[in-house]
Amino acid sequence: MKEHLQTEPSSPTFQPRITTPHGRIGEFRFSTSNRKLATPYLYPVINFLTGTSTRGGGVWKYILQILMQRQTPMLSQILHFLDFPLTGRYLANWYGKSMREHYREQNGEYEGAFFLDSGGFKLLYKTGLDLEEFGIYKETEAEDILNLQLGFEGDIVASLDYPLPPNLARPEAEARMEQSIANAVQVAERLTMDTADIPTEPYLYTCCHGQSGEDIANYVHRVFARIGGMLPSFGLAVGSLVPFRGKNDSEIMEMLNAVVQAIPEDRRDTTPIHAFGVSGALTPLLAYIGVDTFDSSAYIQTSRSLVYSDPETQKKLRIMEMDEVDCNCYICEAYPLQEIQQAFMDKRSYRATSTGKFKSEYYAAIALHNFQMEADILTEMHTAIAAGDALECLIRYLTKYQRFRGLKRAAAWLAENDGTLASRLARTLIPISTPVTAKRTQRNSDQLELFPDAHGNADKNEKGEPHPTVSLAYTPDDFRVPDDYQPPDGKEILLTIPCAGKKPYSVSRTHTMITNRLQSVFAEKQDCIHKITLSGLYGPVPEEFETEDAVIRYDFQLSHKNTAQIECCAERLVDYLKKYQNNYKYIIGYATSRAYRAVFALTEKRFPGFILLPEAPRQQRLAEFFRHANVDALVEAIQEKI
Repeated sequence: MKEHLQTEPSSPTFQPRITTPHGRIGEFRFSTSNRKLATPYLYPVINFLTGTSTRGGGVWKYILQILMQRQTPMLSQILHFLDFPLTGRYLANWYGKSMREHYREQNGEYEGAFFLDSGGFKLLYKTGLDLEEFGIYKETEAEDILNLQLGFEGDIVASLDYPLPPNLARPEAEARMEQSIANAVQVAERLTMDTADIPTEPYLYTCCHGQSGEDIANYVHRVFARIGGMLPSFGLAVGSLVPFRGKNDSEIMEMLNAVVQAIPEDRRDTTPIHAFGVSGALTPLLAYIGVDTFDSSAYIQTSRSLVYSDPETQKKLRIMEMDEVDCNCYICEAYPLQEIQQAFMDKRSYRATSTGKFKSEYYAAIALHNFQMEADILTEMHTAIAAGDALECLIRYLTKYQRFRGLKRAAAWLAENDGTLASRLARTLIPISTPVTAKRTQRNSDQLELFPDAHGNADKNEKGEPHPTVSLAYTPDDFRVPDDYQPPDGKEILLTIPCAGKKPYSVSRTHTMITNRLQSVFAEKQDCIHKITLSGLYGPVPEEFETEDAVIRYDFQLSHKNTAQIECCAERLVDYLKKYQNNYKYIIGYATSRAYRAVFALTEKRFPGFILLPEAPRQQRLAEFFRHANVDALVEAIQEKI
């Protein structure tokens, strides 16, 4: 691929696509809808189904209200309601009217577009997750998901896909890709039928996955071979990209460029490309190579920590520590800084603050400001593409934001594959990393490469060794604490904390944070603490078994809806505690996320000596795991026992 991308510095490799499915610069019109979408475009990810009515949902109520009144196109994951206490019985109440009709009562007419993702990521770790009460059956999964999308009257729908976790074993990856393509074909066939249950045919995006650029290009070829003759136009939605963000952004560039290049020449200008879960610093670079739309949930995540994006530098600022705001966006004009700060100084919860508004409205305001800052960057690139000024705009962007985290490797990849861009960067940018490899390029022996090598070590561990492949095929019976196991001598305190995606657990962010904090406080006394990891798949995993093959290679996420697996984990943990209770003087569990606290709550009921911390976290979320007050409570509890 690299060879065919390289060109002489006088001619740019990438020609941004400014035509769209119906040949209109800057917008396209769906064949069955009168709603318009700008491209390149950033969708806010929203939750429109958070309870039994449209008037609930806390922060989402205010976000939806503002976005709908502004006619903003939105993306929603179709199974997001699984995060809320909503049963199939209540879900059925929504089927009588479309989403627009439901929300019209308080928000007025909404003519923006709904992009409904299939929820494939929710189903990625679906072991034991029963969705039958929601009308979703394993045998007819793809069709049932489409029925949900049609019932909510999505303007754009994505076919049900099966994302690929990083380093997934090749046979499993191939099987998942094959099933994703089969689902896309099934949905395309359904949408081409003349049926009464599809009064307005939505625009279809087929989801694409791969483990390399070559892999995903082959995937795209197969999609067009099987669907290209059915539909005159459809989009490509590229998934499995989020794990690369910030670690190997050049991989994202390579994968998405492979998608662009794999589209048949006669369909390239009529096939929009969406990058799932990719936003922020990368979007102008990806728009430059031909990606049309993106989605962002970062805006809501940052707002939960009261983090505000500076409109000039894009730096993340603590809003309670700011003295002034220099922003003329529609949010900052409606919500003055002093009013927001006054509301959050109010200690009352679940009631109107001294400003007369609820805190959730201010969380929504911060979130939408943050989203607008991301959208403005992409809008600038959109305008430049339409004006034929894409390269100059990209140079300005890279010059201004060259210190953005995660931007360097992506820019390095782009410069390596675009001669004109590399030449311009050499003249306009100062070295931006320390150290920077001053490597001479093949194109010009006098030109220094100002970005670090585009090919990082994302596929290797701290020792430079390849990461082992992971598998979704492991079951709860693939690891159990051996019957003849005996805890190490001298371990008086048992500390159990949830598992982590990174293996071995001890090198993960959560485990490292706890270990470092305990080491700083207790020094050599820390040796009396025995760490047991609560695996969502296996239950208790003593630290001596962290490098077992079944522990290193499994990939599983415990859902709070998976009551059967929560019961399994709790039963195994209680059995362990009863068997080895005489080995420990004190037993502590520390968890903040909803699913793992559910396991610990059952353990606390069944084993009276179990201490669950933190006692009352503000929210049952992973972010609370790192909150200083919660970690301090854990340290104090251990200090009392030591």
